[in-house]
Amino acid sequence: MTDQAPLPAELPATRSLAVGEVLFREGEAGDNAYIIESGLLEISRQTGRAEMIIGTAAAGEMVGEMALIDSQPRSATARALKPTTLAVVPKADFEVSLASADPAVRHLLERFVAIIRAMTDRNVRLTLGLR
Repeated sequence: MTDQAPLPAELPATRSLAVGEVLFREGEAGDNAYIIESGLLEISRQTGRAEMIIGTAAAGEMVGEMALIDSQPRSATARALKPTTLAVVPKADFEVSLASADPAVRHLLERFVAIIRAMTDRNVRLTLGLR
């Protein structure tokens, strides 16, 4: 008999993406967040016909959480730049964790998400020369 820790009742689901495959699109409803186990994602925004790359996300980072925090549509599109493996965090599991957090921490998260959404919209429009 070994002294290994017991396995959780249900192992987290994983998802794999090939290069160029889209994880989620801007404007979609958020049903999961994702923790990148390996690979690299490109994060982009669309304004009219113009697309702007706003960043990348690599192993150890979480993506898709904003839509779960504020129940708004996805604020960006996430596409694999390299073969990518992600742990799937279902909305229900995320909400349980968020509900158990200190109320001040939840408020800060909600406020940060609101600020990020406003800044992202403003930055995309300014970068593309739109009003």
